[in-house]
Amino acid sequence: MRDLHAIALALSVVGMMISPVALAQSKTSAPTSRHIIICVDGVGFSTIEKMRAEGHFKMFKAPSRMIAPFPTLTNLAMTEILAPAGADVPEGYEDSFYDTEKNRLRGGIVDRLRGDRFLRGTFRELFDYHPSAIKSGLGYAAPPISTYFESLSDIIRFGQKARASDEDVFLAYTGATDSLAHLGGEKLVKSFLARLDATINSIARDSERPVAVTIFSDHGNHYRKYKRVGLKSALRGAGFRLDSSIRDEKSVVFPQFGLIGCAVMFTKEAGEPRVAEALSGVSGVDFAAYETNGVVHVISQNGRARIERRDEEHFKYVAETGDPLGLNDVIRRLAAQGKIDREGYVADIELFEATRDGERPDAVRRVFEGVTKGANNRANVIVNFHDGYYSGSSALDVFAILQAAHGNLGREQSLGFVMSTDRELPPSLRAGDVWRVIGSPTLNKAMRKERTAKS
Repeated sequence: MRDLHAIALALSVVGMMISPVALAQSKTSAPTSRHIIICVDGVGFSTIEKMRAEGHFKMFKAPSRMIAPFPTLTNLAMTEILAPAGADVPEGYEDSFYDTEKNRLRGGIVDRLRGDRFLRGTFRELFDYHPSAIKSGLGYAAPPISTYFESLSDIIRFGQKARASDEDVFLAYTGATDSLAHLGGEKLVKSFLARLDATINSIARDSERPVAVTIFSDHGNHYRKYKRVGLKSALRGAGFRLDSSIRDEKSVVFPQFGLIGCAVMFTKEAGEPRVAEALSGVSGVDFAAYETNGVVHVISQNGRARIERRDEEHFKYVAETGDPLGLNDVIRRLAAQGKIDREGYVADIELFEATRDGERPDAVRRVFEGVTKGANNRANVIVNFHDGYYSGSSALDVFAILQAAHGNLGREQSLGFVMSTDRELPPSLRAGDVWRVIGSPTLNKAMRKERTAKS
């Protein structure tokens, strides 16, 4: 019995001596979680809803509607989403753009296929996996077959990189989904997403560490038949000349790269109203907008309106004739609720709540900011198309019939999504809120970029 007491006493003494150390060791040796974040370019909220209804993405909680900035283009949306993580304002609306300082067009297919120009200085630098410039271009070789096979290689490469990484945060991007939408249609996009879902499940199952996954898109796509908008003849008919640089008051520079639901025009400031007038009456055009002295003017076949901003949190929409943005009923309802002050301004959050589920979600703020900011080389006039109409590179028309487009203010093209495996998200949010609601993760490449800049 004495021996037993002696052993018990010895064990308790040893336990007292080592328990703090053991506790500390258990804390440090516990596996930390990983956060895998994936951007699927151009996948709309309606598409991800269909996928979930069919039994996919069961790991995830309910998706949130992500309202893209206007125009609904990748460069603008991705930099707004990733701005808190270190992304800079883009030079242009697309990779081919007009440089206002150098007065010439820059970018294009050649630059797109050069890795240094494709990645460097853009949001793409922040990704741990981003397909190369050459690889991204292969999807257009013989669409939609080449597009689909290129997308499958994207999934394989993403899976390899994600498994090989030991970083706490892994950020991946695939543009194959947007290419598939444009050139193959929603059926091929859904096939890709089903394979991506299986890959994500496999990575999470095989990981030695707990894995949280976030998926988001930068905008939506609207699947339907499309017609090209005849903007050039309208400009010429109004006395303007299409140039590659602005030489005089008659010059208009019209960059055309992708196939999109909007257009951006560059001209002399004095010519903005005339350009907007000329284009607002073209078949397929919803409205044209430009800015003068801090006021955004919206012109359509349905009338004229102006948008004013008093501070960061208050806007005023005034329909001078007609109702170009279809907001008169909303404004009357807000006025009846006492939410518009004596000067006609209403709080941004009230406008957001009143319009987020409409045909043009969050229209007032998006149009104002789309015309007054967005890209370093800001357009003089932005043209929004009705659903079913597009413009852009005529060379791309040779490769395939357009199956979907994005760029306009409409619901399908504007609504991307964000969803997470580990947190509930609000029903709707703006692109600029995405990073905050998913936990404000710190990116590896953002830290390296910051260290390089300091050194």
